[in-house]
Amino acid sequence: MKRRQVLLAGGAVATGALSRPSLLRAQTWPAREVSIIVAVGPGSSADSVARGVARVVAREIGGTVQVRNVLGGAGLTGFTQLAQSAPDGYTFGLVNVGGLLVFPHVQRVSYTWDSFAFLGGVAENYYGIAIAAGSPIRTIADLVAAARSRRVTFAASAIMNGIAMIQLGNATGTRFHFVPTATQPEAIAQAVGGHVDLVVQTPADIVPMVEGGRLRLLAACNGSRWPNYPDVPTLRDLGYDAATIVPLGFACPAAVPAEIRARLQAAIALAAQDADLQATMRRLTIMPRPLSGPQFAEAIRSQAQTVEGILVAAGMKRT
Repeated sequence: MKRRQVLLAGGAVATGALSRPSLLRAQTWPAREVSIIVAVGPGSSADSVARGVARVVAREIGGTVQVRNVLGGAGLTGFTQLAQSAPDGYTFGLVNVGGLLVFPHVQRVSYTWDSFAFLGGVAENYYGIAIAAGSPIRTIADLVAAARSRRVTFAASAIMNGIAMIQLGNATGTRFHFVPTATQPEAIAQAVGGHVDLVVQTPADIVPMVEGGRLRLLAACNGSRWPNYPDVPTLRDLGYDAATIVPLGFACPAAVPAEIRARLQAAIALAAQDADLQATMRRLTIMPRPLSGPQFAEAIRSQAQTVEGILVAAGMKRT
């Protein structure tokens, strides 16, 4: 009996020892710089949100946090790097509908939904449909008419920007062809230069060109009108059941220790309420949308069936 007790005690000590590395990592974290992977270019609205969050997270965890812009594959490269990052709490990233719900249906990816742990949401992007100022297309009705007679193309830096365009095509029996670009400025340049018919991007990308007389804003394609262009209708205002809803939030590799995830979640929740970040979002015309980790995951997951159906109807889902 005594021998059995000794063996049991030894097993308990061993079990405790196995948990110590994880506990020690959480206690000493962060011991070096933390990176936020952002799969869009510097200066974009999403990048600006990430940098505002980085400032608050750095303050709350007592470390250095840097945004790392990882471009390529219309956003796929950044998502892949995030999923493959070491689960040590030193890398988390900005994630959205495109990387989680669109990419897995249209191409082979090396990650799944379960590759990530969701940390929280902070915002939602406005999106708009803009066309070169000299184009003869003046309205969405003109755009649909053009698509009935010829191939109409739109540029965007990420495929999820164009969800409303796919819905618009499905609703009208037409099709709008997606032309991916590596960055937001490239998407804008494609439309301004007449290489594509239109561009679908955020206010931060479109407004300077609208105010400079290079583009015209045809419609908002999110769920509500832009606050700085209240007279420009949404696609839904025009009678089309089409909208691009893209909550912006953060996730990390799923195996990051729970103690570290909890600290990141708390810091991101504070960032979502930060006065300076709120001011940045107003300036860039971004909709504040604070969400907890589970709420953010559900805001994306709830669109899964709709997104898959759209991709199937548009012939974009791979078999």
